[in-house]
Formats: sequence, structure tokens, C-alpha cells
Amino acid sequence: MTGRIHHARVLKALTKDRHIRLSSLDASPLWDGVRRGHPHLDPGACACLTELLSATALLQSRTLFAERLQLLIKGSGRAKAVVADCWPDGTIRGVLDLGGPEAQDWIAAPGVLQVMRSNAAGQPYIGNLPLVEGGIQVQVEYYLQQSEQTQASLSLWCDAGTGQAGGLLVEPLPDCPPDRLARLIQAIEGLDVVPIWERTADFLAAWVAQGEGTEELAAADLFYRCRCTREALLETLRRFPVEQKKDLFRGPGPLAVRCDYCGTPYPITREDVLTGEA
Repeated sequence: MTGRIHHARVLKALTKDRHIRLSSLDASPLWDGVRRGHPHLDPGACACLTELLSATALLQSRTLFAERLQLLIKGSGRAKAVVADCWPDGTIRGVLDLGGPEAQDWIAAPGVLQVMRSNAAGQPYIGNLPLVEGGIQVQVEYYLQQSEQTQASLSLWCDAGTGQAGGLLVEPLPDCPPDRLARLIQAIEGLDVVPIWERTADFLAAWVAQGEGTEELAAADLFYRCRCTREALLETLRRFPVEQKKDLFRGPGPLAVRCDYCGTPYPITREDVLTGEA
């Protein structure tokens, strides 16, 4: 994808009383990237995709941005499939396939949440969980509880009218006293009174700390952009079996391949992938 780059900021911090770990995100620039990169999607679909991008970035912060993280939801809602892909260099991208327009919710069971992690060595971990009733934040909270044995609260928001978006992931640590946990719950519930355009990453961290202050553990800028290249596409196609490659070129003219993430077209000729093969 060429043109303007859209970046957001995600912050990972620990409250100075050392009882609460949190990650906060102002995702409004990601909405801008989604709207420009997917002009065929209506505002509601863009909001759904932006929320999944936010959730993916917040989950990635748990490993201090050291891993590639991809979330895929396949469900029975208005979104048949929605994918968010976040890389250690801050690149983030996503795509949404529309499902049945008769569905009321964008995310709905039955379906599956797939979480793919790739460490610095490129070794993948893939986990799958059935969808439960609820939106993206409910699915991610369920994943953390079931797959990582972590009790966490995830809040996501995206105004489909203005594009104001963001998220907050909060994890009380095991030694968090009951009174501090109660104040944390009160702060999370009280976030509704704060206009979403005021919810910057730093504001959210201060809101959770409630005067205790925070220690920044890591921060990252996120750039909404695609990673596709013609060279990477050719490398993938050349790994196909010979007969499968020949089947791609049964018709005349070049093969038209379009990136799912950004829509960039790549005309591929028979010679591009079959040179030197009988």
C-alpha cells in the first residue's frame, strides 16, 4: 500500500503500587487507515475491523511487541471472517469479509477464534477456541482465561460516525489486594463517563492508576500499512506444485492476483512462475 501512513500509539505500563499491569491504545489513526484501505466497507464494518486491530495490538503488547500476532475470527454474524495481523516492527493490517446481512451482530457464534503467534525465530503457535456469545472483547477475554489462564478485562471502542477508537487491557496481578481490585473495577466501569476523544494512551494509564502513577514498560507506534510485494507473491506461487501452477494459467493472458489486505493488483504471467519447468 502506498500513500499516507497511519500510526497509533500503544503503551504498556505497570502501576507503581505494582498491583496492576495495563496496555492502552489510541486507535483513531487505525480507523483512518481502514477507511482508506477498504473503501468498499461501510462504517460499521470498519468499526468492527478497527476493534479487532486494537485487540490484536493490545495482546501483542503482552510480549513487549516481540512477536508477530494474528487474530482471525470466523463466525455467523455480519462479519463472515475478520483478520488482524500485527508485526514486531509496528506494521498492522487487517481485512473483513462480509457475511449475511440479516445478522444483527458483527461477531456471532457459532464460529472460531484463531490466535497465531510467531516468535523471532519464526516458529508459530496456533490456538483455536469456539466463539462464545459476545463481541470481540468478550472473545479475547475468553481466550486469555482459557488458553493463558489470565484474568483480564478488555475494553474496546470505535465510533462508526467519527472514527474515534481505542482500547484498554487491564490485568490485576495475583497479589492485588481486594480493595485495590474493587477500585480497579470501579475505574473500568467509570470509563463510560469519559468522552472517547479524550482517551489517549497516557490518559487511560493514569485513569487506571488512580493517582498511584505508572511505570512505562514499553511503548510502540503502530503503522497501518500492508506488507505485500510482488516478489513475496511470486515466491509463494513458485512453491506450488507444478501441475497446480499450470492450472492457474489455463486461460489466455496474465493471472490477476489482488492482495486481500490492501487491494493492490499484481498481474502475474506464466513466465513469472513457470520458467524452466516442463
